[in-house]
Amino acid sequence: MKRATALLFGAVLALSAAAPLRAADTTVTISQGVDADTLNPLATTITPTFNVVQHFYERLADFGAHPGEYEPRLAVSWKRINPTTEEYTLRRGVTFSNGDPFTSADVRFTVDWIKNKANASEQTPYVRDIDRVETPDPYTVRFSSKVPTAIPPGLQNPLFIVDAKYYQEKGNAYVAVHPVGTGAYVLREWKRDDQLVMDANPKWWNGRPKVDHVVFKPIPEAGSRVAALRTGATDLITNVPPQYYTQIVGGQNTKLVSTRSGRQLFMAFNTLQPGPQQNKLVRQAINYAVDVPAIVKNVLGGRGYELSSPIPPNYFGYDPSVPGYKHDLAKAKALLAKAGYPDGKGISLTVNAPIGRYNRDREVAEAVAGQLQAVGIQATVKAQEWVTYSNLVGRRGLTPLYELGWNQPSADADGVITSLFTTNAPLSCYSNPEIDRLADEARGELDPVKRKALYKRIATILNDDAAWIVLFQYEDLYATSKRLHWQPRGDEFIRAYEMSAG
Repeated sequence: MKRATALLFGAVLALSAAAPLRAADTTVTISQGVDADTLNPLATTITPTFNVVQHFYERLADFGAHPGEYEPRLAVSWKRINPTTEEYTLRRGVTFSNGDPFTSADVRFTVDWIKNKANASEQTPYVRDIDRVETPDPYTVRFSSKVPTAIPPGLQNPLFIVDAKYYQEKGNAYVAVHPVGTGAYVLREWKRDDQLVMDANPKWWNGRPKVDHVVFKPIPEAGSRVAALRTGATDLITNVPPQYYTQIVGGQNTKLVSTRSGRQLFMAFNTLQPGPQQNKLVRQAINYAVDVPAIVKNVLGGRGYELSSPIPPNYFGYDPSVPGYKHDLAKAKALLAKAGYPDGKGISLTVNAPIGRYNRDREVAEAVAGQLQAVGIQATVKAQEWVTYSNLVGRRGLTPLYELGWNQPSADADGVITSLFTTNAPLSCYSNPEIDRLADEARGELDPVKRKALYKRIATILNDDAAWIVLFQYEDLYATSKRLHWQPRGDEFIRAYEMSAG
């Protein structure tokens, strides 16, 4: 027995001499309201999905801590060669998690995949200005556009770079559930709508992250998310409703963290489908009928910021002189009468909303529907789970009125206008040739003063046309276990490799 103990003790000493013992592995569980809709990072624009796939995949340059800032990732530097050409120098020695080397060919394939109409990517607006991708050598990439653009195409909406060889060999359906990237983590398992488990990538070029294992466990119902946090079943939850603040702040092992979000919540009219919403006077009347400050106060507990324009105050292109709409029932009723709907008679509409995607999403829709009743409009809320809902948004299948949120990490007006208001954008249910023309002109205008004036003109037209019900920006509210060390970001990205857990 003594000899066995001595041998064991000697073995431990030998192991300690060879390599220091690693502390116990850390696991962090994150609960968003919805699951990822795919693990193909090129197919979607959904933030909860990006929160998952950014652990497997990386961009050439990533969004920094503040709007308009960028951090080197798969590229170490970038520069303008001329007004229509942007050059990136790539990071050497990087491999995908399957061992394939990362090169400029992967960047070219990524852009071409999104541009290919057969792939039906929601990210096509991200690459619309890229005419071609040149790869003069394995570690140099040049994006060329047909006309000058104010924001370099590779920076406005940085793309997740995929393994060209792997994609071509496996096909779209396979890679949508079997991610292979250059990121900090690799997938262990994914049980849809239950949990997704990932492990630290031992081949990550940036070193081993402090959190060894990450579990994304979606919990659609807010009260259930709070209960899971309080019992230790999860470490971080999103979209905390106001009625739970006291429980979390006073909890023995929980804390509340928040930041002003870049996300705005709005109600979009589907003007491409027949119905009263195609009448501008009706849309204007509905805007006057909605009382946004009351919604922020009563539904969000005051944790929101009223907006007057689709271009928020912290975005380039915002102009405070664009008036927006203020609650005015008399004006709403007068406009309805002028449109041929006195006292709202003859208007019965559906207010579409997701369940669990945004903080109090269904409740906001119910508040809007209730306010429309005050001018005689019969409004009914139709709430659906997120995957079904987002698929309908992508097919322009929600009408006449639907709730959606949008966060543009580049904090530039173009990301809102091009993606949500131009005729051919996949997520747009609005068409106006003048907006299409002005959006193209603004994108190519290199003088910031002239460019800002163009966005003021765009916002003024959209305000008069009442293309949306502009609502508010969120104050993003998260709750975490006290053992988790993490700072929330205004772009809503949740990155486990920026965390530690004690």
